[in-house]
Amino acid sequence: MAKASATDDLADLAAVVGEIARDSGKLIGQQFDLLRAEVRQELGRAGGAAVSLAAGGGLAAAGGLLSGHMLAHLLHRATRLPLWGCYGAVGGLLGVAGLSLLQQGRAGLAGVRLLPPPQTAQAVGENLAWLEEQVKPAAR
Repeated sequence: MAKASATDDLADLAAVVGEIARDSGKLIGQQFDLLRAEVRQELGRAGGAAVSLAAGGGLAAAGGLLSGHMLAHLLHRATRLPLWGCYGAVGGLLGVAGLSLLQQGRAGLAGVRLLPPPQTAQAVGENLAWLEEQVKPAAR
């Protein structure tokens, strides 16, 4: 009778360990799904910031080129400063404006975190704690 009880206990223990293994596999699969979704979301944010940087840089370059010529000639006509000095003044102002746009884009990219995504990291920690609780009673 004691032998049958020990065999039943081993069978119950094996069943519990099997369930934990199945649940763990399912949980890990869900974690990978969450990780993929979060990485996709972060890449979308990074892509948006990169498009903003590229568009800002391109527009600043085109506008700076055309407006720079106009402003330099306007400044030359209004002040009678040498044309080269007018181009230098306008170029300096446009350079400062371009640096400002680049810093804004860089700040937008600085907030992007690809690995580890915060929700996934928190969920993995919770799941590891849960698994630890599940394994401890089975080991006793």
